[in-house]
Amino acid sequence: MSIIYGDQNIFLPSHGNYGRYLLDSILKCKDKIALIDGAYDKIITFSDLAQRAVNLTSYLKEQGVKQNDVVALCSENRIEYMITIIGVFSSGATLACINNAYSDDEMTHSLDIAKPKYIFLSPETRDKYNKIIKNRKGIEKIIVFENTNNTNAINFDDIVTKRNVDVKTYKHVDLKGGTALILYSSGTTGLAKGAKITHTNLITSAQQSLPSTRDLITIFVSPWSSTMGLICSLHEIVQGKTIAFLPRFNERQYLNAIQKYKIAILTVAPPVVVILCKSTIAKEYDLSCVEIIHCGGAPLNMSVISELKSKYPHIKHVLQGYGMTEAAGTLTAESEDDCKEGSVGKIVAGNIIKIVDVETRKILGPGQTGEVCVKGAAQFDGYIGKDSKDEFDEDGFYKTGDIAYYDEDGFFYVVDRIKELIKYKAWQVPPSELEDLLLQHPAVKDAAVSARPDVLAGELPTAFIVKQPNANIAERDIVEFIDKKVSPWKRLRGGVIFVKEIPKTSSGKIIRRKLREMLPKLPASKL
Repeated sequence: MSIIYGDQNIFLPSHGNYGRYLLDSILKCKDKIALIDGAYDKIITFSDLAQRAVNLTSYLKEQGVKQNDVVALCSENRIEYMITIIGVFSSGATLACINNAYSDDEMTHSLDIAKPKYIFLSPETRDKYNKIIKNRKGIEKIIVFENTNNTNAINFDDIVTKRNVDVKTYKHVDLKGGTALILYSSGTTGLAKGAKITHTNLITSAQQSLPSTRDLITIFVSPWSSTMGLICSLHEIVQGKTIAFLPRFNERQYLNAIQKYKIAILTVAPPVVVILCKSTIAKEYDLSCVEIIHCGGAPLNMSVISELKSKYPHIKHVLQGYGMTEAAGTLTAESEDDCKEGSVGKIVAGNIIKIVDVETRKILGPGQTGEVCVKGAAQFDGYIGKDSKDEFDEDGFYKTGDIAYYDEDGFFYVVDRIKELIKYKAWQVPPSELEDLLLQHPAVKDAAVSARPDVLAGELPTAFIVKQPNANIAERDIVEFIDKKVSPWKRLRGGVIFVKEIPKTSSGKIIRRKLREMLPKLPASKL
């Protein structure tokens, strides 16, 4: 029985500024391509990225923006997004990344808890949220990417292209701690919470990926407002690697970008891997350049990994990782040289993990399943505008709510979320186990499992199924398929519901509360 420690020898520069830390790495790469916009075939070099970011930093300082002032950013993935991120970090202000897919209520909630003074928008998000933003009295300036005729907005290009600050001699703000970033949790159980990520958290996170000697291009499609999308992209930038991205997932556009830019690494959430497995158009593209898939954001089913490797034999590794917003990214990860199928890897630098019994809070040893609790230099600084004391135990460990275990070799295996375990009579049923099995059925394109309330049994496992195009499958077929593969208490006693899509967060996590909301509106099973 023990606590597991990642490497605690983290380099923390005396200036304490994550933006400057990023720029020091970027400037070493000079005219190498930094970003490729795969949707519009646009590029920017590392030197131009640095120049425009520092120009933005200079502008913000001239406007009086200081440490702890909040600057919001709401946009689809685009080159201007990354310029803004680096520029705001470097200025010492706090950046709030808001998901561009939020509903009006979610957008209002995010702005209300962050209280930004400035907000950066794309033309798309300006039009979408214009009324909400205009009604926020605390927002002093609105900066819009691309040219704008709106007299109430400032043109981003004028800020970053019409000045020429000396990037090598520019004096950045020295910081002694402080919040660098507000990242909103995925909100699988309710409105998102704004996690405060410090400069120390981000500098620690940047040192968690082992440097690679191979110069391979990675493509990202996860939104940069998500932890997975943003933190993983910044890891690549710190290492001087070229990254391609798309503003949103489109299957044909994604496959075309892989072929066109000779993408070697896919960093994705599980839904994209499932799409690749089930794709009927992938054969039209040359995807032989792909060597590695990094998958995170939610557990990846073993059956999907097997199917993927069978369909794309040129893929050498499917590497999983486990992380969260509250840990500034990664907790555990696999590498090419140190991996074990089905695991999410070993603990990474800056983290300390213990697995505890859910009821007694006793620390557990190898092979024993319990709640993951974490602390360390990467641990966040609580939630903005919210008392976070109940989120931590008496020893300062953040209680993740995730159920996992580790083996004798130090590899971790995530089982499920405490709140998502289905309680059928005296038994606990992990939804992910049933989802793994459902995805093995050839007529199933996507699947999710949730609980249907029941007076006698407590909860009944219920499947939500997206059929493959033209598939002829009935509820009874799915139920019988699962019956043959599981113990009696894991059967789909709540029935099967066919839906057009599974509700998921941008990072690929199933939003089970939305599944539960659908239950009263749908007919009960006739099993």
